[in-house]
Amino acid sequence: MPAANPFTITYFTVVEDDRTGWTGGMLHLDSSGRPIEFQCTLPVRTTRTHEILFGSTLRDHLIGSVIGPLLIKKAKSPISLLCSDQVEALQMQSVIGFPVALVQEAAEDDEGPIDDETWNGSATVMLGQAHLRVAIERVDATRDVCESMSDLPDPLEPLERIREAIKEAHSQIARQRRHSATGLPEAA
Repeated sequence: MPAANPFTITYFTVVEDDRTGWTGGMLHLDSSGRPIEFQCTLPVRTTRTHEILFGSTLRDHLIGSVIGPLLIKKAKSPISLLCSDQVEALQMQSVIGFPVALVQEAAEDDEGPIDDETWNGSATVMLGQAHLRVAIERVDATRDVCESMSDLPDPLEPLERIREAIKEAHSQIARQRRHSATGLPEAA
């Protein structure tokens, strides 16, 4: 019987919605792409005061200092590699013990071309057909995980799974609020 793959890959993204706020999701996968664990935050709503005080750094703060670290802390499964489609997640690298990678194709799909300054001090590691940008000092560890994840069907698709799960969670919250407002029990 072959030895179990000791590595996992974790995907992280944050969805911003004008109605609900900022919701983060984290999906842990085994080497075949099957979910091991899923975590998501309740929506984080910012106030006008937050927007004034944080200015252009609000997004960095929410993604890299609030939502991402919260989800990592809640994780029950060990994380070998954290992949995100948001540049702001890279700032977590300085405070955690595993590599953080930016999935270049997914990030550019969402944010457009990313400037060269973002790539300063990083290198590319391939995961299937995806380019992962990681800190130079984390290249070897990232490469080890990526090589063990060769059976992962599509390295971009898990980010879409997270967004869909968050969308479903928002729908459930909205249904619960409607039922609470009417005083009727929720349908089974």
